[in-house]
Amino acid sequence: MSSNGTKVSLLLLALVLASARAAAQTAQPQPAFDEWSDGFNGSALDEAKWERFTFEGAGGGKAEVKDGELRIRSQNGSRAGVRSRQSFTGERFSVEAKVARVGQQLPLPGDKSSPIGFASLTILFDGSGRNRVEWILTSEGTFEAWSIVDGRGERFDNRKLGTKIKNPVLGIVRRGDEFLFVLNGPDSPPQDAQVGLTRTLKNLPRTFRVMLYGFGSSENDWDAVRVVTIKQ
Repeated sequence: MSSNGTKVSLLLLALVLASARAAAQTAQPQPAFDEWSDGFNGSALDEAKWERFTFEGAGGGKAEVKDGELRIRSQNGSRAGVRSRQSFTGERFSVEAKVARVGQQLPLPGDKSSPIGFASLTILFDGSGRNRVEWILTSEGTFEAWSIVDGRGERFDNRKLGTKIKNPVLGIVRRGDEFLFVLNGPDSPPQDAQVGLTRTLKNLPRTFRVMLYGFGSSENDWDAVRVVTIKQ
């Protein structure tokens, strides 16, 4: 993902191609797109775009913008970060975020291990976090994909997905009931996009928000985020 927007987003390209194919089949004009993004280039979190949000455990911690990155660290046992103030609507969209760093969680008192850290790109389908989809990169370079419906979570990756890219772009593409979980390096060409997995999730709402967070005290830093939807 390019911070100046001159490169075509790999997820935007996937949406454009899918829409173009559909338009060709139905002889309809290709749809237009809306784009929302943040490169975290200011001196503080843009409160017109983001708000702090916690849906499990205590809040607190930090969410600050520094050196062109959003840096988040919360408290042990919490799911806290930032979510978009804007709600988006559509059954076809892409959300992508470039990870700058994922650190391990701080050890609990007396615990000599180094708990795994998480950076989660999350699609929120309600205001409570009970309905959401998550694409997670861990501090070990592995991935987890989750759906949470009415508070019941299901992990559906094969526990074998991983990457050696230090700063990958995580992406979630929705095409109706089909969700694609995508990753790529920020400087890789769109044709090298890797679809980690796909999943059919029925009856999820059309309206959503975007959340960035890391479970517990793990440091999760983000370089940029982008949302692309088809104009209504």
